[in-house]
Amino acid sequence: MFHQGFNKSFKGIQAFHNGYYKNLSQALCGILTLGVSVEHPMDLNFKQGVVVGLHNNKPVYYDTPLSTLIIAPPGSGKTAAVAIPNLLTLKSSVVVLDIKGELCDLTAGYRQQVLGNEIYIFNPLGDDNSLKFNPFDKRIVEKLDFNRKRRLVDEVGNTIFSGDGKENDPYWRKQARNLFVFYALYDLCVKQESFLFDLAFAPIQNFVPLIHPKSPYYKELYIHKVDQDGNFILDENNEPILERDSNGNPILNTQANAENLWYRQVSEQVYLDVNDPRNYDGTVNRLEKDKKGNVIIKEGMLDPVIRTWANKWSISNEKEFASIMSVYSEFMQVFTSYQVKSATDNMSFEYEDLRRKNISLYIKIAQTDIDTLAPLIRVLLESIGKNLLLRESKKFNERVYLILDEFVRFGKLPFLLEMPALSRSYGVVIMFITQSNALIEKYYGKEDARIVNSTVAYKIVFKMDDLDYAKQLSEEIGKYTREKRNRSTEKNQVIFGGTSSYSEEGYELVSAQDIMNINKDEVIILVSGHKATPLKLKANYYFKNKRLPKCLNIPLKPNEEAFKGLRKVN
Repeated sequence: MFHQGFNKSFKGIQAFHNGYYKNLSQALCGILTLGVSVEHPMDLNFKQGVVVGLHNNKPVYYDTPLSTLIIAPPGSGKTAAVAIPNLLTLKSSVVVLDIKGELCDLTAGYRQQVLGNEIYIFNPLGDDNSLKFNPFDKRIVEKLDFNRKRRLVDEVGNTIFSGDGKENDPYWRKQARNLFVFYALYDLCVKQESFLFDLAFAPIQNFVPLIHPKSPYYKELYIHKVDQDGNFILDENNEPILERDSNGNPILNTQANAENLWYRQVSEQVYLDVNDPRNYDGTVNRLEKDKKGNVIIKEGMLDPVIRTWANKWSISNEKEFASIMSVYSEFMQVFTSYQVKSATDNMSFEYEDLRRKNISLYIKIAQTDIDTLAPLIRVLLESIGKNLLLRESKKFNERVYLILDEFVRFGKLPFLLEMPALSRSYGVVIMFITQSNALIEKYYGKEDARIVNSTVAYKIVFKMDDLDYAKQLSEEIGKYTREKRNRSTEKNQVIFGGTSSYSEEGYELVSAQDIMNINKDEVIILVSGHKATPLKLKANYYFKNKRLPKCLNIPLKPNEEAFKGLRKVN
Protein backbone atom coordinates (compact mmCIF):
# COMPACT_ATOMS: atom_id res chain seq x y z
CA MET A 1 0.00 0.00 0.00
CA PHE A 2 2.85 2.36 0.87
CA HIS A 3 4.51 2.17 -2.53
CA GLN A 4 1.23 2.28 -4.45
CA GLY A 5 0.12 5.30 -2.47
CA PHE A 6 3.46 7.02 -2.93
CA ASN A 7 3.52 6.39 -6.69
CA LYS A 8 0.02 7.74 -7.03
CA SER A 9 0.96 10.82 -5.02
CA PHE A 10 4.17 11.32 -6.91
CA LYS A 11 2.46 11.17 -10.28
CA GLY A 12 -0.04 13.74 -9.08
CA ILE A 13 2.72 16.09 -8.02
CA GLN A 14 4.60 15.54 -11.27
CA ALA A 15 1.49 16.32 -13.24
CA PHE A 16 1.12 19.53 -11.30
CA HIS A 17 4.54 20.76 -12.28
CA ASN A 18 4.21 19.64 -15.87
CA GLY A 19 0.89 21.42 -16.31
CA TYR A 20 1.34 24.47 -14.06
CA TYR A 21 -2.43 24.87 -13.90
CA LYS A 22 -3.63 22.21 -11.47
CA ASN A 23 -4.06 23.21 -7.87
CA LEU A 24 -2.30 21.78 -4.86
CA SER A 25 -5.23 19.56 -3.98
CA GLN A 26 -4.88 17.75 -7.29
CA ALA A 27 -1.13 17.60 -6.94
CA LEU A 28 -1.40 15.88 -3.57
CA CYS A 29 -4.12 13.45 -4.66
CA GLY A 30 -3.82 10.18 -2.77
CA ILE A 31 -1.43 11.41 -0.10
CA LEU A 32 -4.08 11.88 2.57
CA THR A 33 -5.37 8.34 2.20
CA LEU A 34 -1.78 7.20 2.55
CA GLY A 35 -1.28 9.26 5.71
CA VAL A 36 -4.29 8.02 7.63
CA SER A 37 -4.21 4.38 6.59
CA VAL A 38 -4.01 2.09 9.61
CA GLU A 39 -0.78 0.47 8.48
CA HIS A 40 1.07 3.58 7.42
CA PRO A 41 3.96 4.84 9.58
CA MET A 42 2.73 8.44 9.52
CA ASP A 43 0.63 7.37 12.53
CA LEU A 44 -2.37 9.49 11.61
CA ASN A 45 -5.85 8.31 12.53
CA PHE A 46 -9.50 9.32 12.81
CA LYS A 47 -9.89 8.41 16.50
CA GLN A 48 -7.74 10.18 19.10
CA GLY A 49 -4.72 12.34 19.83
CA VAL A 50 -3.74 15.80 18.63
CA VAL A 51 -6.10 17.02 15.92
CA VAL A 52 -4.26 18.50 12.92
CA GLY A 53 -7.04 19.08 10.39
CA LEU A 54 -10.06 17.68 8.59
CA HIS A 55 -10.48 15.18 5.76
CA ASN A 56 -13.99 14.79 4.36
CA ASN A 57 -15.24 16.60 7.50
CA LYS A 58 -13.57 14.00 9.73
CA PRO A 59 -10.94 15.17 12.26
CA VAL A 60 -7.47 13.79 11.54
CA TYR A 61 -5.29 13.06 14.60
CA TYR A 62 -1.87 11.79 15.54
CA ASP A 63 -1.55 9.90 18.82
CA THR A 64 2.21 9.44 19.09
CA PRO A 65 4.04 11.35 21.89
CA LEU A 66 5.68 13.70 19.40
CA SER A 67 5.73 17.47 19.14
CA THR A 68 4.34 19.91 16.59
CA LEU A 69 5.22 23.32 15.18
CA ILE A 70 2.25 25.41 14.03
CA ILE A 71 3.03 28.36 11.75
CA ALA A 72 -0.01 30.60 11.36
CA PRO A 73 0.06 34.31 10.42
CA PRO A 74 -2.28 36.74 12.22
CA GLY A 75 -5.92 36.18 11.29
CA SER A 76 -5.35 32.70 9.92
CA GLY A 77 -7.27 31.07 12.75
CA LYS A 78 -4.63 29.13 14.67
CA THR A 79 -6.63 29.55 17.86
CA ALA A 80 -9.91 28.50 16.26
CA ALA A 81 -8.43 25.65 14.21
CA VAL A 82 -5.75 24.22 16.51
CA ALA A 83 -5.81 25.37 20.14
CA ILE A 84 -9.55 25.31 20.87
CA PRO A 85 -10.38 21.99 19.10
CA ASN A 86 -7.54 20.26 20.95
CA LEU A 87 -8.54 21.73 24.31
CA LEU A 88 -12.05 20.37 23.73
CA THR A 89 -10.84 16.86 22.92
CA LEU A 90 -7.60 16.10 24.80
CA LYS A 91 -8.59 14.50 28.11
CA SER A 92 -5.28 14.37 29.98
CA SER A 93 -3.28 17.26 31.45
CA VAL A 94 -2.51 20.40 29.47
CA VAL A 95 -0.36 23.46 30.13
CA VAL A 96 -1.53 26.38 28.02
CA LEU A 97 0.10 29.72 27.22
CA ASP A 98 -2.96 31.93 26.97
CA ILE A 99 -1.96 35.54 26.39
CA LYS A 100 -5.44 36.88 25.75
CA GLY A 101 -7.18 34.66 28.29
CA GLU A 102 -9.50 33.61 25.49
CA LEU A 103 -8.66 29.91 25.66
CA CYS A 104 -9.36 29.78 29.38
CA ASP A 105 -12.63 31.65 29.07
CA LEU A 106 -13.87 29.39 26.28
CA THR A 107 -12.65 25.94 27.29
CA ALA A 108 -11.87 25.76 31.02
CA GLY A 109 -15.44 25.00 32.08
CA TYR A 110 -15.76 22.13 29.60
CA ARG A 111 -12.41 20.67 30.56
CA GLN A 112 -13.40 20.78 34.22
CA GLN A 113 -16.96 19.52 34.13
CA VAL A 114 -16.91 17.20 31.12
CA LEU A 115 -13.29 16.06 30.74
CA GLY A 116 -12.69 15.93 34.50
CA ASN A 117 -9.74 18.31 34.75
CA GLU A 118 -8.74 20.34 37.79
CA ILE A 119 -8.43 23.92 36.57
CA TYR A 120 -5.66 26.28 37.62
CA ILE A 121 -5.19 29.80 36.34
CA PHE A 122 -1.77 31.41 36.68
CA ASN A 123 -2.33 35.13 36.36
CA PRO A 124 -0.11 36.72 39.04
CA LEU A 125 -1.11 40.30 38.25
CA GLY A 126 -4.78 39.51 37.68
CA ASP A 127 -7.74 39.05 39.98
CA ASP A 128 -8.45 35.46 38.95
CA ASN A 129 -5.12 33.83 39.86
CA SER A 130 -5.72 30.41 41.44
CA LEU A 131 -2.25 28.85 41.19
CA LYS A 132 0.64 29.06 43.61
CA PHE A 133 4.05 28.29 42.14
CA ASN A 134 7.30 28.23 44.08
CA PRO A 135 10.17 26.25 42.52
CA PHE A 136 11.87 26.25 45.94
CA ASP A 137 8.89 24.99 47.92
CA LYS A 138 9.77 22.90 50.98
CA ARG A 139 7.89 19.87 49.63
CA ILE A 140 10.22 19.88 46.65
CA VAL A 141 13.47 20.80 48.38
CA GLU A 142 13.34 18.45 51.36
CA LYS A 143 13.53 15.46 49.00
CA LEU A 144 16.78 16.65 47.43
CA ASP A 145 20.40 16.04 48.35
CA PHE A 146 22.96 18.83 47.97
CA ASN A 147 23.80 18.04 44.34
CA ARG A 148 20.16 18.13 43.29
CA LYS A 149 19.61 21.35 45.22
CA ARG A 150 22.58 22.83 43.40
CA ARG A 151 21.16 21.69 40.07
CA LEU A 152 17.76 23.17 40.91
CA VAL A 153 19.12 26.63 41.76
CA ASP A 154 21.39 26.52 38.71
CA GLU A 155 18.42 25.77 36.46
CA VAL A 156 16.24 28.51 37.93
CA GLY A 157 19.14 30.97 37.90
CA ASN A 158 19.92 30.24 34.26
CA THR A 159 16.29 30.78 33.32
CA ILE A 160 15.88 34.08 35.18
CA PHE A 161 19.25 35.52 34.16
CA SER A 162 19.12 34.43 30.53
CA GLY A 163 20.61 36.78 27.97
CA ASP A 164 19.14 37.86 24.66
CA GLY A 165 22.33 37.03 22.78
CA LYS A 166 22.83 40.68 21.86
CA GLU A 167 24.74 41.92 24.91
CA ASN A 168 28.36 42.92 24.37
CA ASP A 169 29.62 41.63 27.72
CA PRO A 170 27.65 38.98 29.66
CA TYR A 171 30.05 39.18 32.62
CA TRP A 172 27.80 41.25 34.89
CA ARG A 173 24.75 39.14 34.13
CA LYS A 174 26.65 35.94 34.88
CA GLN A 175 27.98 37.33 38.13
CA ALA A 176 24.46 38.41 39.14
CA ARG A 177 23.32 34.87 38.39
CA ASN A 178 26.11 33.51 40.60
CA LEU A 179 24.95 35.78 43.42
CA PHE A 180 21.42 34.42 43.01
CA VAL A 181 22.70 30.84 43.11
CA PHE A 182 24.59 31.57 46.34
CA TYR A 183 21.60 33.07 48.15
CA ALA A 184 19.15 30.43 46.92
CA LEU A 185 21.46 27.51 47.66
CA TYR A 186 22.20 28.80 51.16
CA ASP A 187 18.47 29.03 51.87
CA LEU A 188 17.78 25.57 50.48
CA CYS A 189 20.52 24.04 52.62
CA VAL A 190 19.85 25.93 55.86
CA LYS A 191 16.07 26.51 55.68
CA GLN A 192 15.01 23.73 53.27
CA GLU A 193 13.08 26.32 51.26
CA SER A 194 13.31 29.77 49.75
CA PHE A 195 11.04 32.36 48.17
CA LEU A 196 11.58 34.41 45.03
CA PHE A 197 10.32 37.54 46.80
CA ASP A 198 12.95 37.14 49.54
CA LEU A 199 15.67 36.38 47.01
CA ALA A 200 14.80 39.53 45.07
CA PHE A 201 15.69 41.60 48.15
CA ALA A 202 18.49 39.35 49.43
CA PRO A 203 21.48 41.62 48.59
CA ILE A 204 19.80 44.70 50.11
CA GLN A 205 18.13 43.10 53.13
CA ASN A 206 18.90 44.16 56.69
CA PHE A 207 21.89 41.97 57.56
CA VAL A 208 22.18 43.16 61.15
CA PRO A 209 19.84 40.49 62.63
CA LEU A 210 21.76 37.80 60.72
CA ILE A 211 25.00 38.38 62.63
CA HIS A 212 24.87 35.80 65.41
CA PRO A 213 25.72 36.98 68.96
CA LYS A 214 28.25 34.13 69.21
CA SER A 215 29.93 35.15 65.97
CA PRO A 216 33.33 36.86 66.25
CA TYR A 217 31.94 39.47 63.83
CA TYR A 218 29.22 40.47 66.26
CA LYS A 219 31.83 42.53 68.10
CA GLU A 220 32.41 44.58 64.97
CA LEU A 221 28.72 45.25 64.51
CA TYR A 222 28.10 47.10 67.78
CA ILE A 223 30.02 49.56 69.93
CA HIS A 224 31.51 47.89 73.03
CA LYS A 225 32.79 49.32 76.26
CA VAL A 226 36.55 49.68 76.38
CA ASP A 227 38.99 50.61 79.11
CA GLN A 228 41.47 53.47 78.98
CA ASP A 229 43.88 51.29 77.02
CA GLY A 230 41.27 50.50 74.36
CA ASN A 231 40.68 46.91 75.47
CA PHE A 232 37.18 45.42 75.64
CA ILE A 233 35.62 45.33 79.09
CA LEU A 234 34.40 41.78 79.68
CA ASP A 235 31.41 40.50 81.65
CA GLU A 236 31.30 37.47 83.97
CA ASN A 237 31.04 35.18 80.92
CA ASN A 238 34.18 36.72 79.48
CA GLU A 239 32.16 38.42 76.70
CA PRO A 240 32.62 42.09 75.67
CA ILE A 241 30.05 44.41 77.21
CA LEU A 242 27.89 46.38 74.75
CA GLU A 243 27.40 50.11 74.93
CA ARG A 244 23.65 50.79 75.18
CA ASP A 245 21.47 53.82 74.57
CA SER A 246 19.02 55.33 77.05
CA ASN A 247 16.44 52.69 76.13
CA GLY A 248 18.84 49.86 76.79
CA ASN A 249 19.35 48.96 73.12
CA PRO A 250 22.83 48.13 71.76
CA ILE A 251 24.42 51.01 69.86
CA LEU A 252 25.16 50.06 66.26
CA ASN A 253 28.61 50.78 64.88
CA THR A 254 27.79 52.99 61.90
CA GLN A 255 31.16 52.19 60.34
CA ALA A 256 30.44 48.47 60.25
CA ASN A 257 29.43 46.80 56.96
CA ALA A 258 26.83 44.28 58.14
CA GLU A 259 26.53 42.68 54.72
CA ASN A 260 30.26 42.01 54.53
CA LEU A 261 30.27 40.71 58.10
CA TRP A 262 27.54 38.23 57.21
CA TYR A 263 29.48 36.95 54.18
CA ARG A 264 32.49 36.45 56.43
CA GLN A 265 30.34 34.70 59.01
CA VAL A 266 28.95 32.29 56.39
CA SER A 267 32.46 31.68 55.04
CA GLU A 268 33.22 30.10 58.44
CA GLN A 269 29.86 28.39 59.01
CA VAL A 270 30.36 24.63 59.31
CA TYR A 271 26.94 23.37 60.39
CA LEU A 272 23.48 23.97 58.92
CA ASP A 273 22.07 25.02 62.27
CA VAL A 274 23.08 28.67 62.62
CA ASN A 275 22.79 28.34 66.42
CA ASP A 276 25.38 25.57 66.60
CA PRO A 277 28.28 27.09 68.65
CA ARG A 278 30.80 25.17 66.54
CA ASN A 279 30.11 27.64 63.75
CA TYR A 280 31.80 30.37 65.78
CA ASP A 281 34.66 28.71 67.68
CA GLY A 282 37.12 28.18 64.84
CA THR A 283 35.95 24.63 64.00
CA VAL A 284 36.20 25.59 60.33
CA ASN A 285 39.98 25.47 60.72
CA ARG A 286 39.96 21.97 62.22
CA LEU A 287 37.78 20.06 59.76
CA GLU A 288 38.61 16.44 58.96
CA LYS A 289 39.86 15.87 55.42
CA ASP A 290 40.38 12.86 53.18
CA LYS A 291 43.65 11.83 51.54
CA LYS A 292 43.05 14.25 48.67
CA GLY A 293 42.60 17.17 51.04
CA ASN A 294 38.84 17.44 50.58
CA VAL A 295 36.68 18.19 53.60
CA ILE A 296 34.75 15.15 54.81
CA ILE A 297 31.12 16.28 54.89
CA LYS A 298 29.09 14.68 57.66
CA GLU A 299 25.38 14.85 58.31
CA GLY A 300 24.24 18.29 59.36
CA MET A 301 27.22 20.07 57.83
CA LEU A 302 27.16 22.91 55.32
CA ASP A 303 28.79 22.11 52.00
CA PRO A 304 32.17 23.85 51.50
CA VAL A 305 30.95 25.22 48.15
CA ILE A 306 28.74 27.69 49.99
CA ARG A 307 31.59 28.80 52.26
CA THR A 308 33.75 29.34 49.19
CA TRP A 309 31.11 31.53 47.54
CA ALA A 310 30.61 33.52 50.75
CA ASN A 311 34.33 34.15 50.99
CA LYS A 312 34.38 35.32 47.37
CA TRP A 313 31.67 37.90 48.01
CA SER A 314 33.33 39.05 51.26
CA ILE A 315 36.54 40.02 49.48
CA SER A 316 35.03 41.33 46.23
CA ASN A 317 35.77 44.84 45.05
CA GLU A 318 33.17 47.25 46.42
CA LYS A 319 32.49 49.03 43.13
CA GLU A 320 32.34 45.78 41.17
CA PHE A 321 29.97 44.27 43.69
CA ALA A 322 27.73 47.34 43.43
CA SER A 323 27.52 46.79 39.66
CA ILE A 324 26.65 43.13 40.18
CA MET A 325 23.88 44.07 42.62
CA SER A 326 22.49 46.58 40.14
CA VAL A 327 22.17 43.92 37.44
CA TYR A 328 20.79 41.48 40.00
CA SER A 329 18.04 43.92 40.98
CA GLU A 330 17.16 44.55 37.34
CA PHE A 331 16.59 40.86 36.57
CA MET A 332 14.79 40.17 39.86
CA GLN A 333 12.51 43.21 39.64
CA VAL A 334 9.43 41.16 38.73
CA PHE A 335 9.65 39.25 42.00
CA THR A 336 9.44 42.40 44.14
CA SER A 337 5.72 42.76 43.39
CA TYR A 338 3.39 41.88 46.26
CA GLN A 339 1.01 40.24 43.78
CA VAL A 340 3.82 38.06 42.46
CA LYS A 341 4.86 37.36 46.05
CA SER A 342 1.38 36.03 46.77
CA ALA A 343 1.46 33.85 43.64
CA THR A 344 4.87 32.38 44.48
CA ASP A 345 4.74 31.83 48.25
CA ASN A 346 3.48 28.24 48.00
CA MET A 347 3.01 25.34 45.57
CA SER A 348 -0.47 24.29 44.43
CA PHE A 349 0.62 21.02 42.85
CA GLU A 350 3.48 18.60 42.51
CA TYR A 351 4.87 18.16 39.03
CA GLU A 352 3.98 14.47 39.01
CA ASP A 353 0.34 15.48 39.61
CA LEU A 354 0.22 16.36 35.92
CA ARG A 355 0.41 12.61 35.28
CA ARG A 356 -1.41 11.29 38.34
CA LYS A 357 -4.37 13.58 37.76
CA ASN A 358 -5.95 15.47 34.89
CA ILE A 359 -4.94 19.11 35.32
CA SER A 360 -5.46 22.08 33.02
CA LEU A 361 -3.07 24.92 33.78
CA TYR A 362 -3.85 28.14 31.93
CA ILE A 363 -1.02 30.69 32.00
CA LYS A 364 -3.16 33.75 31.47
CA ILE A 365 -1.10 36.89 30.92
CA ALA A 366 -2.29 40.29 29.74
CA GLN A 367 -0.52 41.71 26.70
CA THR A 368 0.84 44.60 28.75
CA ASP A 369 2.29 42.27 31.41
CA ILE A 370 4.30 39.97 29.15
CA ASP A 371 7.62 41.81 29.42
CA THR A 372 7.22 42.13 33.19
CA LEU A 373 6.25 38.52 33.90
CA ALA A 374 8.36 36.80 31.23
CA PRO A 375 11.11 35.66 33.68
CA LEU A 376 8.53 34.08 36.00
CA ILE A 377 6.71 32.36 33.13
CA ARG A 378 10.00 30.98 31.83
CA VAL A 379 10.79 29.53 35.26
CA LEU A 380 7.33 27.94 35.46
CA LEU A 381 7.44 26.38 31.99
CA GLU A 382 11.02 25.15 32.20
CA SER A 383 10.45 23.74 35.71
CA ILE A 384 7.44 21.79 34.48
CA GLY A 385 9.31 20.54 31.43
CA LYS A 386 12.41 19.42 33.31
CA ASN A 387 10.47 17.66 36.06
CA LEU A 388 8.30 15.78 33.59
CA LEU A 389 11.49 14.31 32.15
CA LEU A 390 12.45 12.66 35.44
CA ARG A 391 10.23 9.61 34.89
CA GLU A 392 9.40 7.78 31.68
CA SER A 393 5.76 7.18 30.86
CA LYS A 394 4.25 5.41 27.87
CA LYS A 395 0.66 5.41 29.11
CA PHE A 396 -1.66 7.40 26.87
CA ASN A 397 -3.74 8.65 29.82
CA GLU A 398 -0.57 10.03 31.49
CA ARG A 399 0.38 12.12 28.50
CA VAL A 400 0.92 15.85 29.14
CA TYR A 401 0.38 18.45 26.42
CA LEU A 402 2.07 21.86 26.39
CA ILE A 403 0.16 24.24 24.10
CA LEU A 404 2.54 27.18 23.78
CA ASP A 405 0.81 29.93 21.83
CA GLU A 406 3.13 32.85 20.99
CA PHE A 407 5.92 31.24 23.01
CA VAL A 408 8.56 33.46 21.40
CA ARG A 409 7.24 36.51 23.26
CA PHE A 410 8.39 35.19 26.64
CA GLY A 411 12.10 35.10 25.81
CA LYS A 412 14.37 32.13 25.35
CA LEU A 413 13.22 28.76 26.65
CA PRO A 414 16.30 26.69 25.76
CA PHE A 415 15.25 23.49 27.50
CA LEU A 416 11.75 23.47 26.01
CA LEU A 417 13.23 23.98 22.55
CA GLU A 418 15.22 20.78 22.96
CA MET A 419 12.42 18.78 24.60
CA PRO A 420 10.90 17.46 21.33
CA ALA A 421 14.11 15.49 20.80
CA LEU A 422 13.98 14.09 24.35
CA SER A 423 10.37 13.77 25.40
CA ARG A 424 9.02 10.82 23.41
CA SER A 425 9.72 8.27 26.15
CA TYR A 426 8.23 10.60 28.76
CA GLY A 427 4.86 11.19 27.13
CA VAL A 428 5.25 14.97 26.84
CA VAL A 429 3.83 16.57 23.69
CA ILE A 430 4.71 20.18 22.88
CA MET A 431 2.75 22.30 20.45
CA PHE A 432 4.80 25.36 19.48
CA ILE A 433 2.49 27.98 17.98
CA THR A 434 3.84 31.13 16.35
CA GLN A 435 2.91 33.62 13.65
CA SER A 436 6.01 33.00 11.57
CA ASN A 437 9.38 31.32 11.52
CA ALA A 438 10.88 34.80 11.20
CA LEU A 439 9.70 35.56 14.75
CA ILE A 440 11.54 32.50 16.07
CA GLU A 441 14.69 33.70 14.31
CA LYS A 442 14.22 37.21 15.69
CA TYR A 443 13.84 36.22 19.34
CA TYR A 444 15.89 33.01 19.40
CA GLY A 445 18.34 33.29 16.51
CA LYS A 446 18.62 31.25 13.33
CA GLU A 447 20.34 28.30 15.01
CA ASP A 448 17.57 27.86 17.59
CA ALA A 449 14.94 28.28 14.87
CA ARG A 450 16.66 25.49 12.99
CA ILE A 451 16.58 23.31 16.11
CA VAL A 452 12.83 23.82 16.54
CA ASN A 453 12.15 23.04 12.89
CA SER A 454 14.34 19.94 12.89
CA THR A 455 13.23 18.33 16.17
CA VAL A 456 9.43 18.54 15.88
CA ALA A 457 7.80 15.56 14.19
CA TYR A 458 4.85 17.46 12.71
CA LYS A 459 4.40 20.87 11.13
CA ILE A 460 1.04 22.48 10.53
CA VAL A 461 1.38 25.34 8.05
CA PHE A 462 -1.37 27.83 7.30
CA LYS A 463 -1.50 30.17 4.30
CA MET A 464 1.47 32.52 4.62
CA ASP A 465 3.28 35.41 2.97
CA ASP A 466 6.76 34.46 4.19
CA LEU A 467 8.59 33.56 0.98
CA ASP A 468 11.83 32.57 2.72
CA TYR A 469 10.10 30.07 4.98
CA ALA A 470 7.98 28.78 2.09
CA LYS A 471 11.22 28.10 0.21
CA GLN A 472 12.61 26.32 3.27
CA LEU A 473 9.54 24.09 3.45
CA SER A 474 9.73 23.41 -0.27
CA GLU A 475 13.35 22.31 0.15
CA GLU A 476 12.36 20.06 3.06
CA ILE A 477 9.73 18.38 0.91
CA GLY A 478 12.37 17.81 -1.75
CA LYS A 479 12.55 17.42 -5.49
CA TYR A 480 11.86 14.88 -8.17
CA THR A 481 14.01 14.43 -11.27
CA ARG A 482 12.95 14.14 -14.89
CA GLU A 483 14.89 13.53 -18.06
CA LYS A 484 15.48 16.55 -20.27
CA ARG A 485 16.49 16.31 -23.94
CA ASN A 486 18.78 18.96 -25.46
CA ARG A 487 19.11 18.94 -29.27
CA SER A 488 21.62 20.83 -31.41
CA THR A 489 21.66 21.00 -35.23
CA GLU A 490 24.25 21.80 -37.83
CA LYS A 491 23.73 24.54 -40.41
CA ASN A 492 21.23 23.63 -43.16
CA GLN A 493 20.58 20.21 -41.60
CA VAL A 494 17.42 20.86 -39.65
CA ILE A 495 15.77 17.52 -40.38
CA PHE A 496 18.55 14.95 -40.57
CA GLY A 497 21.47 16.69 -38.97
CA GLY A 498 22.32 17.49 -35.37
CA THR A 499 22.79 15.62 -32.14
CA SER A 500 20.78 15.07 -28.97
CA SER A 501 21.89 14.90 -25.36
CA TYR A 502 19.94 13.94 -22.24
CA SER A 503 20.23 15.20 -18.69
CA GLU A 504 18.28 14.94 -15.46
CA GLU A 505 16.92 18.05 -13.80
CA GLY A 506 15.41 18.48 -10.34
CA TYR A 507 11.98 20.04 -9.83
CA GLU A 508 10.33 20.90 -6.54
CA LEU A 509 7.66 18.45 -5.49
CA VAL A 510 5.85 21.42 -4.00
CA SER A 511 7.12 24.91 -4.79
CA ALA A 512 7.22 27.88 -2.46
CA GLN A 513 4.44 29.48 -4.49
CA ASP A 514 2.29 26.38 -4.07
CA ILE A 515 2.63 26.68 -0.31
CA MET A 516 1.88 30.39 -0.28
CA ASN A 517 -1.15 30.00 -2.53
CA ILE A 518 -3.16 27.40 -0.64
CA ASN A 519 -6.69 28.38 0.29
CA LYS A 520 -7.22 30.29 3.52
CA ASP A 521 -9.17 27.41 5.08
CA GLU A 522 -6.52 24.79 4.28
CA VAL A 523 -3.35 23.63 6.02
CA ILE A 524 -0.31 21.70 4.89
CA ILE A 525 0.95 18.96 7.20
CA LEU A 526 4.58 17.86 7.07
CA VAL A 527 5.49 14.67 8.91
CA SER A 528 9.07 13.85 9.87
CA GLY A 529 10.33 10.95 7.79
CA HIS A 530 7.64 11.57 5.18
CA LYS A 531 8.42 15.09 4.03
CA ALA A 532 8.16 14.04 0.37
CA THR A 533 4.48 13.20 0.91
CA PRO A 534 2.96 16.28 2.59
CA LEU A 535 -0.74 16.34 3.40
CA LYS A 536 -3.22 19.07 2.59
CA LEU A 537 -6.22 19.16 4.92
CA LYS A 538 -9.03 21.49 5.74
CA ALA A 539 -8.42 23.63 8.82
CA ASN A 540 -10.45 22.28 11.73
CA TYR A 541 -12.25 25.48 12.73
CA TYR A 542 -14.31 24.78 15.83
CA PHE A 543 -17.14 27.09 14.75
CA LYS A 544 -17.75 24.94 11.65
CA ASN A 545 -18.33 21.91 13.86
CA LYS A 546 -21.92 21.39 15.01
CA ARG A 547 -20.90 20.02 18.42
CA LEU A 548 -17.89 22.08 19.53
CA PRO A 549 -19.53 25.53 19.87
CA LYS A 550 -21.91 24.00 22.42
CA CYS A 551 -18.89 23.09 24.57
CA LEU A 552 -17.74 26.68 25.02
CA ASN A 553 -18.24 29.19 27.83
CA ILE A 554 -19.36 26.67 30.43
CA PRO A 555 -19.15 28.37 33.87
CA LEU A 556 -16.15 27.34 35.95
CA LYS A 557 -16.62 25.99 39.47
CA PRO A 558 -14.16 25.81 42.39
CA ASN A 559 -12.12 22.62 42.04
CA GLU A 560 -13.22 21.40 45.47
CA GLU A 561 -16.85 21.59 44.42
CA ALA A 562 -16.36 20.09 40.97
CA PHE A 563 -14.28 17.08 41.97
CA LYS A 564 -15.95 15.47 44.94
CA GLY A 565 -15.44 11.78 44.27
CA LEU A 566 -14.40 12.35 40.65
CA ARG A 567 -11.66 10.09 39.31
CA LYS A 568 -9.14 10.51 36.53
CA VAL A 569 -10.68 10.29 33.03
CA ASN A 570 -8.98 7.65 30.88
